[in-house]
Amino acid sequence: MARIAGVDLPREKRVEIALTYIYGIG
Repeated sequence: MARIAGVDLPREKRVEIALTYIYGIG
């Protein structure tokens, strides 16, 4: 689970940051 969480967390953060960045500007 540590590996999965370590890999999923960065991906989710990237998606959230990307969505916030896009929606924040758009």
